[in-house]
Amino acid sequence: MMSNKVAVVCGNAKVSDFVTADCDSAIRLHQYGLEDDFRVTLGIEGLRGSMYKDVPTRLHDFLDIATYVYIADQCVKRGVNEVETFGTTWHRRFKFVVPVKDLEFWDSEATKATLQDCLSFLSDDTYEFVFTRVTDRPLFQAFLNNLNDGGELFGSPDQVMLYSGGLDSLAGVIDEAVNQKRRVLLVNHRSTQKIDKKYAVLAAQLEAKCESNPPQHMRVTVHKKKWMNAEYTQRARSFLYAALAGVVAKQIGHTSIRFYENGVISLNLPISAEVVGGKATRTTHPRVLHSFSQLLSLITGTNFVVENPFDWRTKTEVVDLIVKSGCQDLVKHSISCTHTWEMTNDHSHCGTCSQCIDRRFAIIAAKAEQFDELSNYKVDVFTQSRSTEQKVGADKTLYASYIERSNQVRKIETVAHLIRKYPELTRAIPFIRGDAGAVAQRCFDLYKKHAADVNSVVDEKLAEYKVAIRERIIAVDSMLRIVYESNLPTSFSLNDNDGGKLAPYAFRKQGYSWRFRFADGEDVHLFPAVGASYLHQLLLSPGTPRSIIEIVCGVCLSECGEYFEAKEAMDSGLSLGPNPLFKAVDKVSDWTALGEYKRQLIDLRNDQERAREENDSVKLQQCEDDIVFIAGKIREAMGVGGKLKSVADKRKNVRDAFRNNINRFIEKQIEPSSPSCASHLRTSLQFGMMSVYQPVDPIVWDLRPFGSSD
Repeated sequence: MMSNKVAVVCGNAKVSDFVTADCDSAIRLHQYGLEDDFRVTLGIEGLRGSMYKDVPTRLHDFLDIATYVYIADQCVKRGVNEVETFGTTWHRRFKFVVPVKDLEFWDSEATKATLQDCLSFLSDDTYEFVFTRVTDRPLFQAFLNNLNDGGELFGSPDQVMLYSGGLDSLAGVIDEAVNQKRRVLLVNHRSTQKIDKKYAVLAAQLEAKCESNPPQHMRVTVHKKKWMNAEYTQRARSFLYAALAGVVAKQIGHTSIRFYENGVISLNLPISAEVVGGKATRTTHPRVLHSFSQLLSLITGTNFVVENPFDWRTKTEVVDLIVKSGCQDLVKHSISCTHTWEMTNDHSHCGTCSQCIDRRFAIIAAKAEQFDELSNYKVDVFTQSRSTEQKVGADKTLYASYIERSNQVRKIETVAHLIRKYPELTRAIPFIRGDAGAVAQRCFDLYKKHAADVNSVVDEKLAEYKVAIRERIIAVDSMLRIVYESNLPTSFSLNDNDGGKLAPYAFRKQGYSWRFRFADGEDVHLFPAVGASYLHQLLLSPGTPRSIIEIVCGVCLSECGEYFEAKEAMDSGLSLGPNPLFKAVDKVSDWTALGEYKRQLIDLRNDQERAREENDSVKLQQCEDDIVFIAGKIREAMGVGGKLKSVADKRKNVRDAFRNNINRFIEKQIEPSSPSCASHLRTSLQFGMMSVYQPVDPIVWDLRPFGSSD
């Protein structure tokens, strides 16, 4: 079942029943006019005279759109209890009806496609826009409040940057203003008054360290009604911040803005292999920054750049930069916690959210604990328990997965292995400047550094609390307890090679074969099959239609990589043993050709992604044709397919082959051991131009590959 489609009718838009006929519900929002339950107000404080001028019509339209998106993202709740399990209603569908002045620009297919693509990837939702002509709207200045026009900036700003008051953005300000002596304008949003005092202290201390070039602060506020706080994830919030920063930059003659966030968070690899999508923030993901750049370039008519200078820094390196810059006294005043509702006068951080965990590990790894006292945290994540009313099970899963990812990355020895383990990297690499191979290597180096930091902190804490561990007095839901007691029912096993019983619903790759369990059935080993790989890809994204050609391409690349690894192992003297893949290696007659086909397929995937970004349907179709052809050549070279037919024939048959491979795997391997699972899959799988796994009752599958040979 797909999520309901919500119409978001904005401003004074006149909407006919025809426009919203395909929607299940509607909400009304407006920024101007009478004060009522649907009114939202955007306020900007801190602008000075040099920036106080009329905002062009198109930029004003952009701010309106961004504000409505920001509010709607909070008004429409994701599926009940599915934030953690990624059920089918995690993804929402929006249809915005927005009145604008520059209707010709916003209603163009190029603009709408760029806007929709940017937002869809950012928040993992579906967006549709209908634009109408605005009839009555005040000038932008009407909602700029508390302006300080009594003086000019200390010279024109050198850079506009987004600033949250967390460690990463604080380090960015320090690097720009303290180290490089640049004049920066900080665009900042404060969602709660609880953190105003902290921000004020940080601002005063930064000003003291930059007497000749103190940072200028521009505070953004959005006032909304209580009923609009239905959804807390706020995955689209950075869209509003980027829009505001972009507009201000344009107003002062700049063509760039900067986010500062460490590369591990920016790349957004899941902390556990089965968690995908927008659940983790994508604020500074390379593809998002690329989309922001495209959109702002289109809107401003310039070559606008949105960048993250901390792409290749770990959080530990961010803390190290702050300390080495002589600003260690600012660390304790920074706010990283996402659970601001838990903030008190005594505790500025909850200690258990993902941001607090990242912060604690980075502070300890950087040997900077003396600058961030433990008393700032409500809970010591390493040794203490949360209150009984909190989501203890979810926390333990988060802790276990956080540590396990670092364990797994530590074992990874090649770039290819990292990409196969975390294919989400392929979503980022095409959007990072530089040679793709060099970029992939830097991703590998970044995650190896991060894993080393995490593992060193775990080792340090285990040594520090060795007596409490031996006496087993550590809280049952604390991180250290999970490290030494990996069989906790609410955590994933920290030993990825264990031979114990699988989770109730598991489909996991082990080496080149598969292990499988359904409900309370037996743990079954399954033979290698291309249908298994196809099925695994569909299970990874329940409720999300997937391109068959993209799945075939990804699986083909993975198999190709396995063949090369097997050949390398054999060349190194490893005996064949019982591994069926090693025997299949003998079928490859031309390794040079196979390597070239593999390279071409990788290039085609990148071309396909760019064509999709540019909404180039002709180029996209050509890429798909070429992918089908090259994938066929790879299978032919590996000896797993017959002679290649024409592209037309391959394109005609590829969907049938995809379906037949999955059905054959279910019939020959799944059904004999689990008829109930076979029945479940047959009723839940849908094939066509796109394919989807759509169960009536959502199932949370454990789909992680085992770590030894994956």
